[in-house]
Amino acid sequence: MNRKKLGKFLKNWSPVILLMFIIFIFSNFAATDSDKQSGLFVNLIKTLFPNLENASFLINLVRKSAHFLEYAVFGFFTARAFKKSGKSPLFAIDFCLAYSITDELHQYFVPGRSMQLSDILLDTLGATFGIFIYHLTHKK
Repeated sequence: MNRKKLGKFLKNWSPVILLMFIIFIFSNFAATDSDKQSGLFVNLIKTLFPNLENASFLINLVRKSAHFLEYAVFGFFTARAFKKSGKSPLFAIDFCLAYSITDELHQYFVPGRSMQLSDILLDTLGATFGIFIYHLTHKK
């Protein structure tokens, strides 16, 4: 690969690779550490809305929202990378689905974590949303 092609590849795919790394790091946290992360957001929500009482619901909401949002960003940048590489941004759906499956498989081996089909579906839905947003903002 010549220098120009390498530069173009890195420009297009670096955000995707960085996001894959970040998702991997978050998935590598043991359940107790992951709970602490969610707890920070739950405490913020409880501070803003002191009448909310169901902490387990809030923790679940924060976790599921994180899945959706991180994969929405991942889907957006993956669609961008595929399009800039001359491929259909729709390839990004398969790519994000495949990464979500490997991410959940990885979590299966992390203490206190599990592999959940619902998270794969939520990740893929988030990625599809991000891809849709990319498509809406880059119709050229």
